[in-house]
Amino acid sequence: MNMLFPALLLFSVISILFVPFIPAVAEWLRPTDVAPLPVRRNEVNNLRYFADSFRQRILNMPDVDFTKLRLLQTDRTVSIGDNLNIVHQQVGGGNAVDYHPATLNILQKTNGIVIFVHDAVLPPGSQTQADLFAASNLTVGEGASLRACSAQGVITLGAETVVHRWIDAPCIHVGSNASIDGRITALTEINFSTNSRFVRAGAPDMRFGTSVSTAEAAPPARSFRVRHVLDDGAQQSPQAIQNGDFVVRGPYLIRSGTTVFGNIKTYGDLQLEQGTAIAGSIVSNNNIVLARGCSVLGPVISQNDIVIGPDCRIGTPDAPTTMICRKLSIAAGCIVHGVITTQDGATVIPTETNHAT
Repeated sequence: MNMLFPALLLFSVISILFVPFIPAVAEWLRPTDVAPLPVRRNEVNNLRYFADSFRQRILNMPDVDFTKLRLLQTDRTVSIGDNLNIVHQQVGGGNAVDYHPATLNILQKTNGIVIFVHDAVLPPGSQTQADLFAASNLTVGEGASLRACSAQGVITLGAETVVHRWIDAPCIHVGSNASIDGRITALTEINFSTNSRFVRAGAPDMRFGTSVSTAEAAPPARSFRVRHVLDDGAQQSPQAIQNGDFVVRGPYLIRSGTTVFGNIKTYGDLQLEQGTAIAGSIVSNNNIVLARGCSVLGPVISQNDIVIGPDCRIGTPDAPTTMICRKLSIAAGCIVHGVITTQDGATVIPTETNHAT
């Protein structure tokens, strides 16, 4: 009897301590949440913050008036203070080695700012340490590397070029095997060649490889949707039109040609077969794989990797969206409208990859 009372007291104390954890344990064993994630498809990160700040700094400088600078008949490189240099020289025939040796030396100056009044061309294989601003177009030679640059015209990156921090312009063409270690942003359009790489990218229109037969945008989402919670191992019903938001406690496969008017969230891998259209967002705790010709209207978010097959479309020009993942492989022929954010980088692949690695 003397031992029974302490044992009952101990059991009661342990039970009381465990009671607050019962809802958490129950949710862990059988998840019941029905919301994909608290994100909106039009909530786009401002990747252009550094570029906008740099541009405003240049345009607000009292000594920088491009209308007047273009009228000057000179090919000199003018230094203003220790860190600002204005290049007036116009290189002939697109041959960057025509720049004066002093100008090429200035481009290698660390923490400096170089402003090109006219079209600019960086030599192949050059190593540029200064931050660049081109009042017109900027062409970067094959194998060159640069720290950061902004242009008011078109930027063309040659093959195997490297940008260490950021790059921004109204329109950017990225050569094959080029690498953007920071962020790449454009006011209108970015064209990525195959085997190019980046970490973060943003533009109303991002094209990967040659876009000839890219899928049409997914249809608009419906305002009223039923919520469905599916157990691990559940399979899609045979209907080609699926209505509602789906939360799946395991992996899930969307069959070829299906249109889903709603959001999808899975706790396992999420795979979309060829020609699938999602009028909403897709979120996965694991990998997401899109086969050829798929379209997604809203955010595409994975806690692991995303693989996008050829000719897929994410978002629309009028409603840019977001893609977030650890590592992204995206095939030629795809178009993304909005922002892409990765942890370990994105690669443009020339052919379809069948699974995430």
